[in-house]
This record gives sequence, structure tokens and C-alpha cells, in this order.
Amino acid sequence: MGTETTHLTAGYCATTGTYRSRHSPATEATATDTSFPSYLFSRLRAFPPDRPAFVDTSTGASLSFAGLRALSLKAASALAALGLRRGHVVLLVAPNSLHFPALSLAVLAVGAVLSAANPLLTSDELAGQAQDSEPFLALTTADLAPKLRKAQMTTTTLVVLIDELLAGVDGHDEWAACASSDDGDHQAALLFYSSGTTGRSKGVVCTHGNAVAMAASLERLWRRRDNVEDDVYGCVVPMFHMFGFSAFVLGTAAMGATTVLVPGRFSADKLMAAMADYGVTRLLVVPPMVASLAKVAAAWIPRLRLREVVSSGAPLLRHHVARFRSCFPRVSLGQCYGLTETTGIVTMCDLPSDHDNDGSSPSSSLSIGRLAPCVEARIVDVESGEALPPNRAGELWLRGASVMQGYLRNEDATVAALVSDAAVQRWLRTGDLCYVDSRGFLHVVDRLKELIKYKAYQVAPAELEDVLAAHPGIRDAAVAPYPDDEAGEIPVACVVRKPESHHLQTQDVLSFVQHKVAPYKMIRKVVFVDSIPRSPSGKILRAHLKSFLRTVAGEVQGQSAGPTYTLRRSKI
Repeated sequence: MGTETTHLTAGYCATTGTYRSRHSPATEATATDTSFPSYLFSRLRAFPPDRPAFVDTSTGASLSFAGLRALSLKAASALAALGLRRGHVVLLVAPNSLHFPALSLAVLAVGAVLSAANPLLTSDELAGQAQDSEPFLALTTADLAPKLRKAQMTTTTLVVLIDELLAGVDGHDEWAACASSDDGDHQAALLFYSSGTTGRSKGVVCTHGNAVAMAASLERLWRRRDNVEDDVYGCVVPMFHMFGFSAFVLGTAAMGATTVLVPGRFSADKLMAAMADYGVTRLLVVPPMVASLAKVAAAWIPRLRLREVVSSGAPLLRHHVARFRSCFPRVSLGQCYGLTETTGIVTMCDLPSDHDNDGSSPSSSLSIGRLAPCVEARIVDVESGEALPPNRAGELWLRGASVMQGYLRNEDATVAALVSDAAVQRWLRTGDLCYVDSRGFLHVVDRLKELIKYKAYQVAPAELEDVLAAHPGIRDAAVAPYPDDEAGEIPVACVVRKPESHHLQTQDVLSFVQHKVAPYKMIRKVVFVDSIPRSPSGKILRAHLKSFLRTVAGEVQGQSAGPTYTLRRSKI
């Protein structure tokens, strides 16, 4: 391929319409003959056995790399003694803890499939995930067990308390079977759930090969920095989401780096104290945390070893970036991008200057970095399907060793998301409108998907609309995002009252929804309207709603009932 067909700086090949990573691919990223635990435990031999793998700042307890291996393999034997076998699904419902990684590895070592869930989900939401995944057993804490039992799992699902399982692991030998070849490229390992625009969560099936590729890619990304041998990672993001799971169960563990857990409700001062006490050098966060850290920076900076903060989950706001940099002038602030469907992070910023526009880009958006070693990309025109060169926006497609196998028992969704071409690997359609600038940095312009990004969570409007439709006083309703300085976006409901329900007030709607969804999905504001703008086919015109909300949301905030607005369809 001649240099005339390739935009070298951007990594773009005009012949294939493909963007390639500037990083050389990790050899492990193409490994297909090993399970992830086998890959990880083989790497642990190179690390000091007494080095802490995970430290819990709430208790001061730690788990060494030798302890991580031993606990994982003994827990695997304990799970097998309960009847767990290869191919079974294990539902793990628990917050971050010292034992979360070991339990995850134990499930994978047996050859079972790990399906993690947010402890904040309601019983009904957990029941929906369980009905889809059909878990053989559920691992949870004593305080969460009643919620799982109320969820009425399948009649054969065992609910196992984590503390009781761990209390008996010393009576088991270490599980040995995971050392064998497991056809990792095709054997399912992870079943995490990703929200969809239809409001239905989809089970994302990722393989052992995907997990190995992600771990190898993260090591290549993070180990190219200076002074990595003494890096200590701070963990405040949940490991039951793919961002936290890929970073800390797959990534830092395989690198031999220490991860410091700061569990419980987020507090900027609590996090700062933990980083100071444990010498955290690299921190992974979601955008609202960036703003919170800047507010308390002055009191803590002299005690910190912090060198880098990486944000993911939603775009950083420019004024938050500026404030953070002014408060932490010696700390690099970066963004990364990843999906459940890519088994985690697939772009990463290199330096603080990576975020700055070079003047040749079509917008002033903040960069989410260059492609990771495990992926290739295309930018595809949403109308013509043409692969686009640098500085032109289209849908981001991704391909590589970390891309999912598909959606569980949802062939239609799998076919829609994974596009085949002449190559063996399929392209993943992300649903995000992006462009690559002339230096090879990726920028997110907008989302083709309709998900609302509340903090680091994804909220499907259609799911909330289904809940609202069940209210006896609501004739029609639609949910749209509204910008929020702290959360990024909040869900706002536009509600049409039934004629006999003119007394319906904002608090009535909020209370109705509050008891039916997880806290992060709750509607934050209500606007009463006379109609919902829809296309001739009945599709809600969300762009019109978003434009409308910008003009009225501030006016209705704090009102108990609010006026009824006339919402007429206009050209958009």
C-alpha cells in the first residue's frame, strides 16, 4: 500500500477506509487458545507474590497477588462443589470490594459465565436480567439477598451469600482445570448488560479471547508512560460496569499494579484522603467526579502523588477541564472511550494537549484520544454508507479482538450491531456520531442512540416512557435529556394529562416513577404539555423535545404543578 493512499498522521488508509492504531498490536491480543484466568495467573509469576493487588481503604485490608490467585482458585473449587459447571451463568450482585475480582476470576476459572449487576437495580429490574440470563446461582451480600429473593429468579437459581462462600474456601483445594486450553476466542466469559434505545437491556456476550485482548491492550496503553513501575491505581468507579471491570479486574491485575479501592458513597474529600494515604498515582473517574475534585483540591495537593486522571462514561465539559487544570497543574487529565460491546476501553488520550483542537477539525469538541492497540475504526456516512476520511463526521464503527461475540438470544439486535464485510471479523456499529481529526484523535460529536447519559449511567428514555404509560392519569409521555452541570444530562419527562387528571402534579409523577426504577434512572423534572411531537409513523421527535426543553425547563423548575405548554411540531 503506497503512502499516497494513507493519511499517516491520522492512521487512515483511503484504500480500505480504515483507521488503524498507532500502537503496535499486542501479541496477546490475538491469543485464542487460553482462558483469561490462565492468562492472568501465568503473568502473576513475574510479580512479587507479596505485592498488594487490591487494597480496601475502608478497612485497611489488602490482598496480595499470591493471595488473589489462591483465593480465586479455592473459590472456584467451592463454586464447583455447589454444582457450577462450564457454561453456567453466575449473577454477581455486589458493590466494589476486596473480593469482587477474586470471585469474578473464580467464576471464569470454572468455565462459567460472569454476569454482574448494579446493586441499585430494583427487584423487578434484577428479575428481568435473571429471566434473560438464567443464572445457575447468584452471588450477593447479606443486605442485598432479600432483594434477589424478591426478584423471584428461576426456581433452580441458588442464592449464595459471599461471606458464607468465602468462610469455607480454606476447606477446598485450588481449582486446577483452568490451566488447560479453553478455546478462549469462542468460549463465553462475560455477560454484562447494555441499555438499548428500545428500553430493553441486552445481554452482551464477551469471550475469554475478548478479555485477554482487552487486558493486553490496556497494558500496552498504560505501560508506555514514564515511571509506571510504582504506579498505584485508584478505583472509585463500579466494577459491576464494564469500565471498572475492564480497568481493574482485567487491566491492572494483569499488569501487576496495585489497585486502591475507595468503596461506598463517593466523597471528594474521602477520595483525596485515600489517594494521599496510599500514594495513588493514576485515577479513573467519571465526569462529575472531575468537577468535585477541583472544588477540594487546594487542601490536598501538597500530599498527593497523583500524576494522571482518566475520565470515561460521558464527555467532559470544557469548563470542568479548565477548572481541573488550573487546580491540578501537574496532573494530566485525559478522556477514554469504551463500550460494554468492546469489553472496555478502546481509545485513550496521550497528553493534556491531546484534548486541544488543532484548528483543522470541524468542531471544537474535546478529543477522546487515539485508538487502542486492539481495534481498528471506520467513520461511516449515515446516509450513503461511505467510509469517510479525517475531519468528516459519521457513525463510528469498530473492529478488533475485544469486540463482543453478540447479544444473548437476540439475533436481530446482533445482526443490526455487527456488520460483516470481506474480513473475518465483523464491524461493530457504535451508534455514536464521531470524526477523526488530522492527527488521529477521535472526537464524539453526538449520539445517534437516544440514551441519556446521567453521570456515568446510561438511561433509556423508552424504559421510562413505559413506566409513565402505566400511570392512570397520563395520556401520553416522552422523555428527553436536559443538560446539567453536575450530572451531564438528566431525564426530563414531557407529560400529557388525561382530561380528568388536571390535578396531576409534578410530585405525583416523580413519586410514581421513583418506586419503579433504580435511583439513577429517576426522572428529575416534569414538564406538562398538550401533545407529544411525533412523526407520521408515531416515532417521538426527540430533537424537537430537546429544543423545546431548552426554552422552558429553567422556568418550570421548582413548580409543584406547572403550566401546560403548547408544544407544536416545527421543522427540525
